[in-house]
Amino acid sequence: MMKSYLMLATLCALFCLTACSDSDDNPNEGNIVNPSPKEQWGKTLVGSDGTIFAYPDLYVNYWEYTWNTDPEGENKDIALCIKGAFPKARFFSFSLYDDEKGEAIGGLADNEITPDEGSVNPFEQTSDKTNYFTLYIVPSTMDAAKIARLGSNNVCVLKAGVTRAAVVVREYLGEGETGGVELPAIHALDINTLKEVKAPLRMNSNVTNFAVSYDHLWSDDNDDMPFFLASRGAYYPNNSTDYLFARTILKDDQVLVFSFIPVPIPQRVEDYRGAKARYWSMCFGSARDTHSYYSVYDKQANVPDGEQCTFVVCMKQNPQLDAVTAKVAEEKARGRYWQLIVWDRERLSVENKPIGDCIVTMYRNILPNKAWEYSISQMIATPYGDPVNTASKDPDHMIAHKALGEYGPYGMKYATADFLSDTFTLPAKK
Repeated sequence: MMKSYLMLATLCALFCLTACSDSDDNPNEGNIVNPSPKEQWGKTLVGSDGTIFAYPDLYVNYWEYTWNTDPEGENKDIALCIKGAFPKARFFSFSLYDDEKGEAIGGLADNEITPDEGSVNPFEQTSDKTNYFTLYIVPSTMDAAKIARLGSNNVCVLKAGVTRAAVVVREYLGEGETGGVELPAIHALDINTLKEVKAPLRMNSNVTNFAVSYDHLWSDDNDDMPFFLASRGAYYPNNSTDYLFARTILKDDQVLVFSFIPVPIPQRVEDYRGAKARYWSMCFGSARDTHSYYSVYDKQANVPDGEQCTFVVCMKQNPQLDAVTAKVAEEKARGRYWQLIVWDRERLSVENKPIGDCIVTMYRNILPNKAWEYSISQMIATPYGDPVNTASKDPDHMIAHKALGEYGPYGMKYATADFLSDTFTLPAKK
């Protein structure tokens, strides 16, 4: 298991000159000068700037550090020590990947991290002070006795045979760009002597390389839009998160409507433990490039626990857009929790191509409580390629509204005139 922590600017110089090992006879102490944290990590990857693939949340920032871990290479006897300060954020985590495959091989969510002595974990206990952590990433060849000498609960052992590893920091709803603290500092230890050595130089990661291919699915043309649990992909998945997904093609003269009761979210840090989920959001991305373009998260939706939330999606090119907007406003005025998403199929992506009319909707639950009766984690995952046919084998466990009842979203497309009529009712879950 890997443990995680972030670093305050005022201690950056100290950390860059001091080994993470507690050994008192370190001949290198004071001689090892690593790059600053900002130079060690890759550039900030922003969920909202249209550059990250695989339907990211718009309210997350990422950073990655990738290094050569070839068992025959120059770094074969190196362990990483990462020191820093807990950020001010709704959620953060460290995830470890095989960078050649995008496969998750370890990681820790914020509430699993043991803080340094004298600090508390602010994701378990409300704290206004700056709190610190230390985590280690060690090769599979490191002796267990030497690992024990590190004196840390926060140790992640690399999977044997991995030749390029990447550690990724995620922060959701962080304060400022980096959660109000410096990015963590990265040090290296010789696994045999536990002495500090120079940290490996960061390599270019594959995290921003994603082969996108768009194929039309027969189910894109269906009027109904069920949701399915996404299978664990090989593209740098967030192991702390489960996702429901749905996909459809929306025409200019149609309106998509889906409703559900969102997962309840804790309001205080002290309520995080045992919560039904830490965070939820609904993101809308283009199937043609897998970027996300629109998103609503829990506090924006502002839905009381147990109340129904309704999303209305229509094209910017819909001739009756003003009337659709007015109807949503009327429903809000009546005390209903409706959200309007106006999708612009002509909007240009960062690749300078129209995002098109095939919309993928992602319902994200961070740290879902698998013991909760209506947790999306209780569903059986469905592959992306043809989820409708696959889910027909076990609909009660693979289709969200059948598995989760009112907590499972379900959508239907309507002719705009039908949506605007006085007799319109929300889609009945069948």
